[in-house]
Amino acid sequence: MSNYPVDSGDLRNRGTKGVMSAIGGIGLFVVNGLLSIPVVGWVIAGGLVVLGVTGVLGRSKTDRTSGGIMMAAGALGLGAILLRGPTHFLLGAGGFALLAYGAYNIYRFIRGLRDRA
Repeated sequence: MSNYPVDSGDLRNRGTKGVMSAIGGIGLFVVNGLLSIPVVGWVIAGGLVVLGVTGVLGRSKTDRTSGGIMMAAGALGLGAILLRGPTHFLLGAGGFALLAYGAYNIYRFIRGLRDRA
């Protein structure tokens, strides 16, 4: 623990990144599971690509980043039509990485709250 006060903006960013990354990781696991259903998976993948394009065209850096992630997940989903194994592995690994990154940021958020008290 340090004697320096924790910046509230930095603390807020850690909490937001942690929650959003954890939700994104869980979402990738769900999408990975749904892609194994033939027609439903294709529709979901196409929808993710369309939503990703609208996010990439957004104004803020966060919108562009999340849009790029959604577009990549949708493209991998569409690729699952031809290559099931590698795409499911990549979506699973991406979901795990986002979940781990979210857990790390939530840990840092909680630690920062303790330092403020």
